[in-house]
Amino acid sequence: MYRSLRFSILFFVILSLLSAASLQQSYAFNSADIIAVSLPKWPHEESDLLPDPGLVYGRFPNGFRYVLLKNAEPKDRVDIHLDVLAGSLNETDQEQGLAHFLEHLLFCGSTHFKPGELVKYFQSIGMKFGADANAHTGFNETVYNILLPDGNKESLEKGLVVIKDYAEGAFLLEDEIKREMGVILAEKRTRDSASYRTYVETLKFELPESMISRRLPIGKEEIIKNAHRGLLKGFYDAWYRPEKLILIMVGDFNPEVAANLVKEKFSMLKHRAAARTDVDTGLIEHKGNKSFYHYEKESGSTSVSIETVHKALPHPDSFAFQKKKLIGNIADSIIQHRIDVLVSKPDTPFTSASIGSGTYLNEVEYTEITAKCGPESWSKSLSLLEQTLRRALEYGFTKSELERVKKDYIATFHNAAKRASTRNSGILAGSIIRALNNNQVFQSPEQIKLLYTPVVSELTLKDVHNALKAAWADDHRLVIVTGNADLSGHDASPEEIILNAFNKSSSVELKKPVEMQDVVFPYLPEPGQPGKAATTTRLPELNIVQVEFKNGLRLNMKRTDFKANQVLVKLSFGSGRSSEPLELPGLALLSEDVVNESGLGRLDKESVNRALAGKTASISFGISEDNFFFTGSSSSGEIELLFQLLYAHIIDPGYREDAFRLVKERFGQSYKSLSHSIDGSMVLSGNRFLAGGDTRFGFPPYEAFNALTLDNIRSWIDKPLKNEQMELSIVGDFNLEEVERLAGKYLGALKKRNPVKMADRASKPLFPVSRNLELRVETKIPKALVVVAYPSSDLWNISLTRRLSVLADVFSERLREKIREKLGVSYSPFAYNRPSRAYPGYGVLFAFVHISPDKTDLVRQEVKNIVSELCEKGVTPEELKRAVDPTLTSIKDMLKKNGYWLNTVLSGSAGHPEQLEWCRTIMKDYASITDDEISNLAVKYLKNTDAATIIITPPKQETVQ
Repeated sequence: MYRSLRFSILFFVILSLLSAASLQQSYAFNSADIIAVSLPKWPHEESDLLPDPGLVYGRFPNGFRYVLLKNAEPKDRVDIHLDVLAGSLNETDQEQGLAHFLEHLLFCGSTHFKPGELVKYFQSIGMKFGADANAHTGFNETVYNILLPDGNKESLEKGLVVIKDYAEGAFLLEDEIKREMGVILAEKRTRDSASYRTYVETLKFELPESMISRRLPIGKEEIIKNAHRGLLKGFYDAWYRPEKLILIMVGDFNPEVAANLVKEKFSMLKHRAAARTDVDTGLIEHKGNKSFYHYEKESGSTSVSIETVHKALPHPDSFAFQKKKLIGNIADSIIQHRIDVLVSKPDTPFTSASIGSGTYLNEVEYTEITAKCGPESWSKSLSLLEQTLRRALEYGFTKSELERVKKDYIATFHNAAKRASTRNSGILAGSIIRALNNNQVFQSPEQIKLLYTPVVSELTLKDVHNALKAAWADDHRLVIVTGNADLSGHDASPEEIILNAFNKSSSVELKKPVEMQDVVFPYLPEPGQPGKAATTTRLPELNIVQVEFKNGLRLNMKRTDFKANQVLVKLSFGSGRSSEPLELPGLALLSEDVVNESGLGRLDKESVNRALAGKTASISFGISEDNFFFTGSSSSGEIELLFQLLYAHIIDPGYREDAFRLVKERFGQSYKSLSHSIDGSMVLSGNRFLAGGDTRFGFPPYEAFNALTLDNIRSWIDKPLKNEQMELSIVGDFNLEEVERLAGKYLGALKKRNPVKMADRASKPLFPVSRNLELRVETKIPKALVVVAYPSSDLWNISLTRRLSVLADVFSERLREKIREKLGVSYSPFAYNRPSRAYPGYGVLFAFVHISPDKTDLVRQEVKNIVSELCEKGVTPEELKRAVDPTLTSIKDMLKKNGYWLNTVLSGSAGHPEQLEWCRTIMKDYASITDDEISNLAVKYLKNTDAATIIITPPKQETVQ
């Protein structure tokens, strides 16, 4: 799936499907050897679409542009981004990898920050490197991100100093270049995978004459190894020019103040070198049907696809263009629903499938239908995809199919408009950047609703059918098979075999699709007499109301204004994964997915989805360490539907054989993939090792997992679902009285239930003190993983848990400084603490370092040296501040999120009322942490004599010492 054009955005080297906005108007630099450049126009200046009226646009005579948007969510926070309209496609043959290399170096010394100072500066003002300050490089963009902890003038000035250094102040020191070269090679190694290799080879087939297939952002190793200041500065000066830069600022700030600061900092930016012309990416000319095959033994599955690919013609954004794209998306959505129905059927050869179309990098228009299957099923899967697509192209769609999708799209438009006032600044900023770099007009949800609701409402079957036929009108088909299907050893070549299978399928006669019958929900009789409340407790300072019903149901409610028109709910029961029977390892993993794929007793998953067309309410099942739960969400107007869904899942749960078969097959593919992966080995073996062999951690051996039955699932879940007390927590934009009434009607009316039983299992997870595990994985990818772990504690001493979290942050920072910054042998080493909710006294504090296989002994010793120094010399006040201040900033955001109150404070508070105190103390407690406390915890918990070490390298062999 990652291989395809549609899904390539998931790869680190892509990170964006964006491209530079068109450049207009002449601007000549005062030098004869520098070519004239154009002042850039905004997309809306060449469009009939109006931009979001809340946006403030600015442009200086030097070409530098900015976009400002005041937005109050989260409060006080400001997202700032420098969007550089240059990436790997702007590199010459001798520069492959420099755009990405340069991105790294902008954190390694600049006008206002010596090498090593910038990350510490971020931390000192309450930002966390990686979460709040980071960057990415794509084919035609490099974007730098800063999330400021405050929107006042002083904070904005500090943030803009960093942005200006990015724009013109990079030192590009030779020592830093040499050191960062190792980090980049480590990143390249870390990102390597069977999926990535498949993607690279397939891209060459899809775009053989295009520069896109020859300019992957990670670059070429030999160029990275030989990069020097002159080469990097040449690229920096040529492309980090004012007219190639856009500043995007979204958040809680004064736009007038911000505009003045931006003008002061950026209006006088100078051109430092001659402008280069934008690259011609080359031709895309496919004729007739072609096939492609790529074998990867280490893939867990096989992917089959049918595509068209052609050159995209440049054009301004317009209502007509967006309308065309919208109708095409609706056609894809209808086919996607057909595919979803097929996936659930027992005779379907693939385990997942999707369809999509669009424009890639503003250079490539594509259509694609793709599926994932077992290697033995590639031919049947290809045939089913071909016939599903061809049936739609020949016969179009049914009225019921179109009406379902129209309802969904119109509901999406209206709900987005209702939630616009509480949109997240980071998400908004990312959307603005995508729109700008795709030369599209960024519009508000209200504008989108008003423009496109009539379009969707008036669509006919003919409109949508014509859109599909136009999208697939190319005179070619690219037929692609990749992954673990071995097609060698035949008289014909793999490509011939694939094309023969496609042609054979194309000759099969198809039947016209038939109308689907309407599905009615709710279908259960309404409950009898509503349950009555026994007690009500109000916590006005927390705006929390707790209601105990006579049947044992506990209702926790918190009304918030954090997210307009959003309601979140969680219904928990039982003791979850901790109660997994010893003789049935993997039951929790399997059960969660099977329940979610099964739908309800009388309605399968697809029928439920059809019944809920145009609705926002949804429910999913989950299993945590200490409980089973249903979690759901809806708009404020659909709360009763949310309760009806919960009620149906309790009264009429679904355990379907077809869902069981599908999930088992998917897990089989996952096991194959994980068995060839360094990180997968942690899932298959490492986590279990750190729990003393307890099979409730990670994946169990496949043979044991594969022996599980549907009856195992039903008997394990049904008992607590039908008999044990439930706790319902609800947070969001709702009326308290209405929710209490609905809870009494649908859940309070259930029979009286027994208290939740704690997990009855003799064995407890035991940390493997002083033990080592070496795992050798069958993979040709040259990377390794070192994990050094220390026993910590469970969750329930919250003061200790918070301090162990800070200790892990300090540990992470020392890993970054020593292993990444000084040694340059790892891209992203980190540490974290994982306390248990279910197992008293159990927790693990890990250090994870991805490296090359020849560095395992070095890194294992370095991690222990860092720990020894931490224990001997303690934590300094300065590094404690750099660990705590970003945490305090993130807590401020967290306290304004419905998810925090639902999952951390309310859910589980019936059994652990101390959770209600956590939100009261969290800020003060973190702020009170001292360096002596963390130093003492390091001595107590980070004992190298107790550490367990896991080393994972190629090839396959396993020993335990």
